[in-house]
Amino acid sequence: MDMNYHPLLKIHNTVAVLLFMAVTLPTCRADANDLHWSVDAETGRLAARRAEEKMEWRGETPAEIGYWDANSKPCSKAMTRTEGWKIERQSTERGCRLACRQEALGFSITLDFSAAGDVLTVGARASEMAESGAARLKSLRLLPLFGAASEGDEGHLVIAQQSGALCHFRDKKPGQHWVSVYQSSCQCPMPLFGVVRGNSAVAGIITSGQFDARVCVSTSWGPQKQYAIDPGFTLRSFRNEKRLPDDITVEYHFLPAAEANWLGMGKRYRQYNFTRRGIQPLRARAAATPALAYSAGALEVRIRLGVKPVPCEIKEQTPETEPPMRVFCDFARVRDILDEFHRQGVARTEFCLVGWNRGGHDGRYPQVFPVEPKLGGEEALRATIQHGQSLGYQMVAHDCYVDAYRISEDWNEEFLRKDQDGKPRKGGAWGGGQSYNVCLARAYELFAKRNLPRTRALGFQGLHYSDVLSIIGPFPCYDVHHPQTRQQDAEATVRILALAQKTFGGSQSEGSLDFTAPALDRLLYVDCDKWLPLMKRPYVDTCVPLYETVYHGVLLYSLSTETVNSQPGEASYLRTIEYGAAPLAYFYGHFVLDASKNWLGKRDYRYDDAAGLKQIVTGLRRVYDDVGRLKHLQMEFIEGHRQVADEVFETTYSNGQRVVVNYREQPYLLPSGGTVPACGWLLLEH
Repeated sequence: MDMNYHPLLKIHNTVAVLLFMAVTLPTCRADANDLHWSVDAETGRLAARRAEEKMEWRGETPAEIGYWDANSKPCSKAMTRTEGWKIERQSTERGCRLACRQEALGFSITLDFSAAGDVLTVGARASEMAESGAARLKSLRLLPLFGAASEGDEGHLVIAQQSGALCHFRDKKPGQHWVSVYQSSCQCPMPLFGVVRGNSAVAGIITSGQFDARVCVSTSWGPQKQYAIDPGFTLRSFRNEKRLPDDITVEYHFLPAAEANWLGMGKRYRQYNFTRRGIQPLRARAAATPALAYSAGALEVRIRLGVKPVPCEIKEQTPETEPPMRVFCDFARVRDILDEFHRQGVARTEFCLVGWNRGGHDGRYPQVFPVEPKLGGEEALRATIQHGQSLGYQMVAHDCYVDAYRISEDWNEEFLRKDQDGKPRKGGAWGGGQSYNVCLARAYELFAKRNLPRTRALGFQGLHYSDVLSIIGPFPCYDVHHPQTRQQDAEATVRILALAQKTFGGSQSEGSLDFTAPALDRLLYVDCDKWLPLMKRPYVDTCVPLYETVYHGVLLYSLSTETVNSQPGEASYLRTIEYGAAPLAYFYGHFVLDASKNWLGKRDYRYDDAAGLKQIVTGLRRVYDDVGRLKHLQMEFIEGHRQVADEVFETTYSNGQRVVVNYREQPYLLPSGGTVPACGWLLLEH
């Protein structure tokens, strides 16, 4: 990119300048939020800045396409005249549009630019993409390298991967790293990205096409060693696939200087969720939903009751070859656990029973009934639920709508998700053997509508847990009888979670993919520490609570698998406090036979005898006490986060309170005179 480029420099005549501005710039107002922006008529290059700022954000080209040529060879082209594109700019009511044609390939793409306040919207309409030749579009990268910085510049890229990450403009190897949006919680769980340059910042929000989007993180790229982050969209996954039917739209929010940081980006996206997606704060939802209000102030405890051996030797099980279930904790022993919690004054707890269904955890999905006889059967389960509720506890169930096993009485390949070759898509191999993905539109109609009311009739009430819905996907389905795009799969996911909310009083799932946020109340893991630690990525310098800034006060969340069963004083527990997360306890979390392959925390809770159970609950009482001290903050938003000293961090909430976390082995003396205990935390008032 020519960093000295400005499209207005091409026009020397004053009258011509005024005419150019009239057709390319929105009406200017005295409001400091207004943008000054232009799209060059010859090249399509974008330049923009806030009215009160000097720094201008520039792009070299409006887009880049990936495609298959007539011989099915993958290729790419920047949308420039030197690559054979003809670009025609047309004025519109709030901006302009570019009609872009590549006649040799037979491609035609229209890009729209418009502005309101400090937001510039750039989009490509699916209906106005055309392919008149033998070549086929594969992908569209929008505004590549827009606002790029150079090696050594002040600032950083903001990457919404897991909790969040920053990439400073220095000391990186040349590379372009693609990070998917929504394909798993280990990638980007939000369609958000951004750049901070000095006192200026731009936050990008993908508002349409996000289910087929990625972001490209460029580091020390090209002769100018540029750093940038920009979105790309998969129009087809393979040459003969129907092209993506969704429009592509990205909003670029040019933040004022006071908000020009990753926190400002998180707050801007939080507000977008409230005003544009209809998401309500936790406080408002809890006021209308007693089960959610209870959960928001409770300790979350999961108990895995039983599972067949994992790894499984028999992948395709039948009733004759099915291995016996390993019983960890039958319903009678669950009642012992409930009694011990009550005896020690752990009064407000939501217990989630995992593996109560036929065959135990991952035993025979999508079949869940009858209740597993080896655990005591339905009568004993009902008695256990009633006993817990009589002690004041909230009792909830775990189930799954993603996986199907051949041993299930419901087995039928008709409802399975199909790959492009028409074959069922496989998942992992678990207790029930080889799992196969269920098309979620079919799962909702066939199984969620059937199973959820019947599960509720057992007595369960609270935040019902549906496995993996919010941690992987969405995926397409190529079955000719029930085809689904990724967006349609996401919509089916939300329907399942919304039905659980309506049926039980709340819903929870495993991960942080935020297309589920309209129907989700609690999630287990934001970070993927065991699978893709952020600090091991070549483009990451610092981890930050970006996701938490968006969703604290909206969703209840645990931080990661590493923090499961962590105890006060441990670094993983302190991280939970620093990021405003909710502690999570798990009995029999380690269920894989090879102990080295278990991923849920460093310790596991097992009820071997009364003395051991008493010791476990005594330890959890300390965690419960911390939950009680901090539970009111679950209703607040995170408004600030900073490092105040080496290994000391402060998180500020919307009620003005601050939590200071000290990872040091020695107490930390605050400038105000307070003392944060060694490996501890302190709640401060205004």
